[in-house]
This record gives sequence, structure tokens and C-alpha cells, in this order.
Amino acid sequence: PNLAVRPDFSSEDFAEARLQLTSDTVDDNQAARILGSLWDIQNARDIQRWNARREEDEHRARALAEQEAEEAAQQQRRLREEAEAALAEERKKNKAKYAPVPDKGEYCELYFFTNDGLAEAESFNPSIDDEALTLLKTDNGQHVWVPATNTRDKSAIIKDEDLTWEQFGEASVRLLEAMREHDWQEDRIEMHVKFWTALETHPWRRSPLNLLKRALLLYQ
Repeated sequence: PNLAVRPDFSSEDFAEARLQLTSDTVDDNQAARILGSLWDIQNARDIQRWNARREEDEHRARALAEQEAEEAAQQQRRLREEAEAALAEERKKNKAKYAPVPDKGEYCELYFFTNDGLAEAESFNPSIDDEALTLLKTDNGQHVWVPATNTRDKSAIIKDEDLTWEQFGEASVRLLEAMREHDWQEDRIEMHVKFWTALETHPWRRSPLNLLKRALLLYQ
């Protein structure tokens, strides 16, 4: 109705309608104007109803959009909470996989990423072992209680240069995974990949002389 154009009520098409309105006091021109006024009144009503219906439709659409947005937000929150719960459960089951990788200049032996090193880490429970005490005999013959962690055998840790090539392969792969898990810079990761790949593909790696193989491990 907003774009409707009022007809020409003075035309021949509306002659019969004008005739219905003509009288001793209303001539043909006045009848045409009356028809035009009646059309304007009806069109205004149609526009009002149209606008009201459009506003109602827009309000309903906004309410539906807001409801859908809220449902989507709730779904995202549920998915995020489920993902966080799953990750927490995964971390609990695979503590070694999510072991923190030092990235502030701290040195960590590759041994801790070998099968033997991970097995030792899994067998150690800090929440229990840190509080445990053991009875230790001192040089002067006295017995004292000391934390059990102080008596752990540090000699079991194998230096990088003393690893076997099999242990080196186990550790390098796991350490790269840990770097990526803890968002190390890609150029640092790539540097380790290139370096360790160069060692693995070096001619000495296939040498029958064990001394040359050991030299590569010492170099890394």
C-alpha cells in the first residue's frame, strides 16, 4: 500500500461510481474528489495495518534470532566444557605425553622422553613422594628422617651422549611432540628437526664402527 497510486476518479472508468454520488448539491467534479478522499482514507488504513504487521514480523524475527544466538552460545559453552573435561581426563591418563617442556633456558635431559624415563616418571607420584619420609643413617652413625625424594637414585638418569640410538629416536620424537603441544615457536621446532635429521642421515650413523656412532650422539 505504501507504493499504491491513487486512481484518476474523474476518468471514464469511474463514471458510474461518480453517478452514485451526484445529487442536487454534489456535481461530477465533487463526486470525483469524494471518491479520491475515500481512497486516501482506505489507503492510509492499509498502510497502518501493513506497517504494524511488518513491525510485528520484525520483532518476531529479532526474538527468534536472539533465541538462536543464545542456543548457539550455550552449545559452544557445552562443547568447550566437554573439550576441557576430555583434555583434563586425557592429561590425567597420559601424564607423560603432556609433560611440560622447558622453554626458558632450563636444560632437560633427553632421557626423560625415552621409554625408560617416562616409565620412571609415571611411577613417581609427587603428591605422595614429596611428603614421604625415610630413615637414613648418617656418617656419624645417627639415624634421621629425610624426605624420600632426597634419596632417589640420580645416577639412573642417562646423559644425552650416553643414550643408545634407539633411546635417542624415542626421545627426539616425543620431545618434538611436546614442543608442539606447548606452543613452541615454529622456527625453534624446525631447527631441532633439521639438526636431528642431519644426525640420523649422517654417514657415520650407518658406520660399522661404534666409535663414530657414539661421536654423533656426543655431538648432539
